[in-house]
Amino acid sequence: MIGICGIAMGTLACMLKKKGFNVSGSDLNIYPPMSDMLNAWGININIGYNKNNVKNADLIIIGNAVSRGNVEVEYVLNNGMPYLSMAGALYAFFLKDKDVISVSGTHGKTTTSALIAHILEYSGYTPSFFIGGVLNDYDANYKLGSGDYFVVEGDEYDSAFFEKIPKFILYRPHHLILTSLEFDHADIYNSIDEVELWFKRLVNIIPSNGKIVFSGEYPALYKVAERSLSEHHSFGKDGCDFKNEFLGFSGDFSKLQISSKDYGDLKLETRLFGEYNFLNITAAVSMALMLGVNKLNIQRAVASFSGVKRRQELIYNSDKIKIFEDFAHHPTAIRSVIKGMRARYPNSCIWAIYEPRSATSRRNVFQNELSSSFKDADRVVIKSPYMLSSIPEKDRIDINEVLNIMIKKGMNARLFDHVDDIVNYVFEEINIESENLVVIMSNGGFDDIYNKMSMQASDLVNL
Repeated sequence: MIGICGIAMGTLACMLKKKGFNVSGSDLNIYPPMSDMLNAWGININIGYNKNNVKNADLIIIGNAVSRGNVEVEYVLNNGMPYLSMAGALYAFFLKDKDVISVSGTHGKTTTSALIAHILEYSGYTPSFFIGGVLNDYDANYKLGSGDYFVVEGDEYDSAFFEKIPKFILYRPHHLILTSLEFDHADIYNSIDEVELWFKRLVNIIPSNGKIVFSGEYPALYKVAERSLSEHHSFGKDGCDFKNEFLGFSGDFSKLQISSKDYGDLKLETRLFGEYNFLNITAAVSMALMLGVNKLNIQRAVASFSGVKRRQELIYNSDKIKIFEDFAHHPTAIRSVIKGMRARYPNSCIWAIYEPRSATSRRNVFQNELSSSFKDADRVVIKSPYMLSSIPEKDRIDINEVLNIMIKKGMNARLFDHVDDIVNYVFEEINIESENLVVIMSNGGFDDIYNKMSMQASDLVNL
């Protein structure tokens, strides 16, 4: 496996090993937690690329971060060796004989995938799943179950240098949840029209006896689903086939009702909060209802679901300081995360700490929208992004301009180059006499800021 230490590639390696294959791989960037997981499974990892690593393999699986010019790739091609992409291998070895439920969309894929998998597991369907985040209830991002269903997070990112199509096409799903549709992945798509076209192609391969639910919050998804021959329903607010209604908070739980003319009403309690999570829950529950899952099992599963690591994850908790970690990097996701925090903790001073890390967030695609995404925060701290050499100068985000716009709007915002400076600044400024909520947003490691913030908070609270 060339590029074995990516999350999807490393997970697939463990699944193949569990299935009985002899698996090895190579990569340049080898670090925990993936390196620890591979070592625990007894999978040999070669540091760096060398043609000798692939000479004796029966099959090569090539990660989507690997390009032409890689010495192992060139050896494979020159010698006519069989190869697959990660997505192609996942289908060939695990999906082709399963009833695949794909969860696709710009936002919300991981939480929605995790929840529908949890509902099916709780209800006795013993599903398999392959998800881009670690489920707290299982301490894993995959499971190989004996049941018919396989839940997969259907990413729209391309599959490999030799397979320039979205991974979700290769999964050939039988059922489909569409959570959202906005422009993203500016490194491979030129416009929202390109993204929409691939979503239409995805809908077009769903069998007529399959099920589709799509978010009614995104008008483009009506166009995507309108010609489907499958049973398809919208979910969301008023006017949708599956309508959700927030009924308030009860202790640590949010109360929610989902109503449908065809499937009736269902009252739920969940540890999750925020409108975006209520939509994720509605998506998963709608699909479960369409698949015939027992309503009482759905209620109990939703109440017992403890979420996904790095998605609204509470990593430090005291009376005066709560620290959440979230994966948000798209302006819509950032706005939704902070808005949800404001609704749940209306009396807290909200600190929003953000790192532009994804290939799109380091570009100027959303530069004008980014500043308004933080409007519900009291204090905003941004880390200057590492710039990728692959991004032309004219396409790079001007993070100083973003900061200037925020300041002109009257927002209390600061920009720092180093994580240690961010941590020092926050704990010099924070008012321990009041309630504080810190939400840290990045789709990367953020230079270990999560541990550093938690340790500082603990030291401060315990003084």
